[in-house]
Amino acid sequence: MLGMDPARVAERLGLGKARRPATVLKDVEGAWAWRVDTGSGAWVVKVNDDWGDYSRAIEQAGELELGAWRAGVAMPEPFIPEAAAVGLWQPIDEGRYARALRFLDGEHPASPLAPAVAAWTGATIAALERLAIPADPVIDYAFNVHPESDWDDWLAQAVGLGVLDEEAARALGDAARYIEPIIEAARASPPQKLVVHSDISFANLLLTADGPALLDFDGAAPGVPWWELVATAFGLDGTDIRTMEADRTTVEQCLSGYLAAGGSAGPTDERAFTGMLAGRLASTAWELWMACGHRGGGPELHAEFTRAVRLSVVALTTMIDSIPEWTTWLRC
Repeated sequence: MLGMDPARVAERLGLGKARRPATVLKDVEGAWAWRVDTGSGAWVVKVNDDWGDYSRAIEQAGELELGAWRAGVAMPEPFIPEAAAVGLWQPIDEGRYARALRFLDGEHPASPLAPAVAAWTGATIAALERLAIPADPVIDYAFNVHPESDWDDWLAQAVGLGVLDEEAARALGDAARYIEPIIEAARASPPQKLVVHSDISFANLLLTADGPALLDFDGAAPGVPWWELVATAFGLDGTDIRTMEADRTTVEQCLSGYLAAGGSAGPTDERAFTGMLAGRLASTAWELWMACGHRGGGPELHAEFTRAVRLSVVALTTMIDSIPEWTTWLRC
């Protein structure tokens, strides 16, 4: 199929003929990426299967990416195809879309993040906030709050299957009981939501010869910029997405860069962590369901998610235990 031949996709998009074999950057069923060198330069060419009901989310992600590029945010140049149909994506096969952006040379940062890069990251979040792209309510998926009885059932099953021991199950239950009233309060009196990047991590920061750059806007989603700033500042220095190892210098530099660039500070109590807590609880619940076989899969997949959910329980407990101290870091 055309969609699986990166050279042909590049030519179809209008990038020119490939000068050498493509290099695989991502090989995941339903979402692929290659580096393709053509007469017009080096490009990252992406191919995705149809998003179905999520197409509007992809359109809004494209709005943020184009707005950021035009506002001068340091990032790869997006290629804008004439036949774009869903955001920056062009249909190439039935049920399959493609897009491209300039390939940037550089390295991902290491922990601890250099203070100047942390400040740049905060300033970049403020720059995206200034674009003020309102979140479409159709794609603003509310935080899920699960009844305590559901958690009791899931955790009992997890213990019975050996996914969690009794101590870890109690810790996760306590975490859910702590977080869900915070989510309920945010749902009852929601702050204004804009389209935010929503995936700022070491994997999406690139240190180039010209300075830092922000990658991969494809997951942009409705969010509160202040929550994104807090989640980014406290989450960047974790060695793994499921760990929690906040670094005070990184937090303070992110915050400083954000405020200096005109970012809008929000509450500095536990409400500042609403997005971070809700996201972590939701991902932990998903890992628990996967580990217990609620979403199918075989023994190897279940074992993979068992390891993941155990790490996430530790991260959640660390996060909740740390919030009283972390709030003081936001008030310096």
